[in-house]
Amino acid sequence: MTTVPLLLFAAAARRIQLSLLGVLQYISPSLQFSIGVFIYRETFTRDRFIGIGTVWLALILFATEGFLVYARGG
Repeated sequence: MTTVPLLLFAAAARRIQLSLLGVLQYISPSLQFSIGVFIYRETFTRDRFIGIGTVWLALILFATEGFLVYARGG
């Protein structure tokens, strides 16, 4: 059962740009976190807040760097 999603992910990853794949790798944990907290009512501890904050900080840095490279024409 677990190989089917991995095979589908591998097939999809070949069809999209690597930059989009990178962004999706950051968004996926955030979506899982949101589902856990808001749908399944899991507890929202300080450690989880630090973890999700680190993911979003990395996403902001990634996006800012991409924007700066694009703005310079490279």
